[in-house]
Amino acid sequence: MPKSFETLPDYLVEALKKEVIVSMITVTSDSEPQVSAVSWVQASEDGKKVAIATGHKGSSITNLENNPKITLGVIANESYYSIKGIATVSDVEEKSMKYRVITVDVKEVEDAIFYGGKIVQEPVYEKTYDPKLIEKLDNEVNELLTEYLK
Repeated sequence: MPKSFETLPDYLVEALKKEVIVSMITVTSDSEPQVSAVSWVQASEDGKKVAIATGHKGSSITNLENNPKITLGVIANESYYSIKGIATVSDVEEKSMKYRVITVDVKEVEDAIFYGGKIVQEPVYEKTYDPKLIEKLDNEVNELLTEYLK
């Protein structure tokens, strides 16, 4: 099995259809890496793009406007994957919240687990706010991300 790909393999496209925690690494104006955890993420069916919804004022937005290089870390398929790409940031999308959509053109996907390592349990999280609001926001964001991946 190859360790590096130019697009997302099918199993990563499928993994990003579920609610997973994704590490988003951007570069600050001081050239320091900055990591954020995101969960509103979708991949295009061809594995060439990833779309991420965030709040409209996040520091990651400023970082990407200054330096569009991005790395995403994803646990899937019993491993940990590094997805490197170039990001573009949308204008503010006003829905129930104000969002920005980060669209990543995938340049390289690497199986980045350490030698002999295997993920035996994927992280599980829960959203702790109003269940009706969770459903509303999730539906709204999923529609928005689907639009950006067309």
